[in-house]
Amino acid sequence: MANPLTLYIPIKQDQTTQDAAQAARKHFVSTYTPALDHFGKVHYARFVLIPNHAVPGKILAICVMTSFDGPTNPYLTDFWNDPALREVFAGLAKMALADTSITDYTGFENFINENNLSEIGELYQAYKYTVVQIKADVKYPA
Repeated sequence: MANPLTLYIPIKQDQTTQDAAQAARKHFVSTYTPALDHFGKVHYARFVLIPNHAVPGKILAICVMTSFDGPTNPYLTDFWNDPALREVFAGLAKMALADTSITDYTGFENFINENNLSEIGELYQAYKYTVVQIKADVKYPA
């Protein structure tokens, strides 16, 4: 059964942070597909920029949403153990409006859990298969 993660991070309003958020969104799929495929647990992943309606043209927050197999904290271990993804989340923490730095796994886990808007069990799922089961059963065209 898949579980949700909705990582909502309000970000700084300076131009450097705004540009970094735009760049992260633009390259999210092309950059992180290999790592996400490697884990074999991720059903879907999205990177969304939340507009700041009070300041037109600015981004209020970043939202990273995933659906994954298994409990949250072991899923986070996969991200922490991948140096490139660990760097990504450290970069997201640096963009955060709240002064945050990630220096160890506990800090990473706390950052994700404190900014996760989703709860286990609140994701509708039309099927009950894991990513591994789906990929094993689907016949891809040559």
